[in-house]
Amino acid sequence: MGGGSDKMSHPSALASLVRLRWLSIAGQALAIVLVPRLLPLHLPWLPMAAGVAVLLAFNAWAVRAARRGPGTPTALLAHLGVDIAVLCWQLYWSGGPANPFVSLLVVPIALATSLLPVRGVVATAALAVLGYSLLWVDHQPLPHVHGDFDLHLFGMWLNFLLTAAVLAWFGSRLAAELARQRAALAAERERGARDEGVLAVATLAAGAAHALNTPLSTLSVVLGDLRDGLAGLDRDTLREDLDLMQAQVQACRDAVGQLVRDARNDGGPAPAERLEVRVQAAHARWRLLRPGLEARLSFSPEAAALPVAADRSFDYLVLNLLDNAADASRAVGSEQVRLQAGLRDGRLVLAFLDEGAGLAATPAPFATGKPGGLGLGLALAARVCERFGGGLAPVAGGVEAWLDPARLEQGG
Repeated sequence: MGGGSDKMSHPSALASLVRLRWLSIAGQALAIVLVPRLLPLHLPWLPMAAGVAVLLAFNAWAVRAARRGPGTPTALLAHLGVDIAVLCWQLYWSGGPANPFVSLLVVPIALATSLLPVRGVVATAALAVLGYSLLWVDHQPLPHVHGDFDLHLFGMWLNFLLTAAVLAWFGSRLAAELARQRAALAAERERGARDEGVLAVATLAAGAAHALNTPLSTLSVVLGDLRDGLAGLDRDTLREDLDLMQAQVQACRDAVGQLVRDARNDGGPAPAERLEVRVQAAHARWRLLRPGLEARLSFSPEAAALPVAADRSFDYLVLNLLDNAADASRAVGSEQVRLQAGLRDGRLVLAFLDEGAGLAATPAPFATGKPGGLGLGLALAARVCERFGGGLAPVAGGVEAWLDPARLEQGG
């Protein structure tokens, strides 16, 4: 039996029912003791006291049960069923349907509407109607006394007062509990949105760090070559090396500038571009970072036309996996890198293929096999894939990234 989102939480509901039942026990006990003394009525105190004792024992057990764990809708229904049964027992010995307090059978139904789903409310109402109907079949009538109509009117007034007090108290408790739950839910949503924003910035920062590491590594190699062979370099070779160094410095400046622009972004979706255009732009940037290398790109017609409104993290995904493929190929003396884009089972699959030995089946986070590498490439790529509803996995000849086309179109 499922619960609705606007119902009081089951632990709070169970505790409220226990407190109400204590009041009911006290009221019934007082009635059994005081009514014969204050009014010309003689109640069968022994069976009615037995009903109070049963309710007392049940509530004592309910207190211990509530401490062991949260209540369930089925448990709440059982609690209301016990309340209805004991109330019908008391009414049976005190006039049945002629008792002005018979309308207290409506209270469990009203409580059920706030605590239980539709099936639970229907079951509670059915139990109350069944009990009320059985009281018409058989009950112990109250003795006729002088002025009994005035007593009946007084009983109706007192019954109305009690019912109004119970419903007002429980309604205020319910409103306060719902307000608390909604405030907690709003705070959780705000915290989730804030965490997602922090994670997005962290992803962009990690991408920028990885993008900076590539040209810095190239600069380190070129500077080492210059230092070792400066005396034997001719002017043209020196100029080529200096031009390469200048290009790598500019790449670093571009990466930092892009990070600043991403940080200033208001978070709105980027204009959608065809996947083919977006990947080719990332590939062109990668060639500036890795001069002398070029990846062979291939797109299926369906994949090429997919709209992509993802932020810069998608570009970092392409750059990082192209980098890893190029490094794997170069490690075995090859320059071959391929990127194949297609659709499989409704998902976009980007295959980055190289000539290297391949990845471990489950690469460790921030793992790197490159001297001077930061280990950010695969960790960043996996995070970006997860953000766009996909994942990253090693395959024969490289690695595959799969993404949800709908998430790419929506920007995340």
